[in-house]
Amino acid sequence: MKTLVMEPMPDLFWDEIRKKGWNYYFIEIATSHDEIEIIIIRTKTNFIKDRFTEFPNLKMIIRAGSGFDNIDIIEAQKRNVIVCNTPEANAFSAYEQTLSFIFALIKQHQICKDRVLNSNWKKDFMSNWEISDLKVLVVGLGRVGTRVADALKHLGAQVRGVDPYLSISDWKQKNIEPLIYKEGLEWCNLLTYHCPLTDETKNYFDEKVLDTLKNPIWLVNTSRGKVINESVVEKGILNKDIIGFASDVFIDEPWKVKKFAINNNVILSPHVGAHTKKAKMRLSLETLDVWSDYVNRHQVNNEVDSRFYSISNK
Repeated sequence: MKTLVMEPMPDLFWDEIRKKGWNYYFIEIATSHDEIEIIIIRTKTNFIKDRFTEFPNLKMIIRAGSGFDNIDIIEAQKRNVIVCNTPEANAFSAYEQTLSFIFALIKQHQICKDRVLNSNWKKDFMSNWEISDLKVLVVGLGRVGTRVADALKHLGAQVRGVDPYLSISDWKQKNIEPLIYKEGLEWCNLLTYHCPLTDETKNYFDEKVLDTLKNPIWLVNTSRGKVINESVVEKGILNKDIIGFASDVFIDEPWKVKKFAINNNVILSPHVGAHTKKAKMRLSLETLDVWSDYVNRHQVNNEVDSRFYSISNK
């Protein structure tokens, strides 16, 4: 099945294709769109309705990576196009990025550096927190969120979760106490997001959430930028409802820097949570596993949950 790779992939991806003798199937430039049956994309290609019309015989889109908000899932369903992703590829590195944010926030790494450089030392210094001081609400208990929850529990934090798509048996297996969103917001002092971007989760952290909080919180986002309303984050920092904020994702990338970013209790990284050598290796192999299972075994693996719908192009 002719496969169009629309974005750059790691060298290992192409090495594996050559090793397995699959060169005939894969192209990077299509002379005829009619022959394309599978497309592989990453983050920069927005696969909206008009794109589907360009490829009349398309059967599958493989999103190399975990997020799928750049694909119109509803249009894919209408056209019977299967959409798959590679959720394991980035999970471990994204989980580590989240933990590093949490430690950097509660140990005030940036504030401490500023004090050393300015010879301000410990005068009027707000005490650091310990993990056992945390009441963590994990929003989204998929591969990343579950790893974060397990690690923080092991380190001594109280952890509860929000995920409306988990069954009772799922919660028992994860051994995490479930809460509805409002209850969790009233309980927590650290809020970390690990959910996909959907109609339901766009602006999931909004003005209403800020009003619901009972405690000042540490806020972490390694999911998708549009899950959090940045104007509300700014307000929360100013009125001290948010003690500190860390994010690897933004509404627009590259990001137009907001004023609140200059605060030492704000930690930012340029969407590099999955930017590790091992993550790139897993991305290459998992993408080809999904492709091979479909082409060679007529099996569909890692199909995107039909309950989730892309909103990025609405």
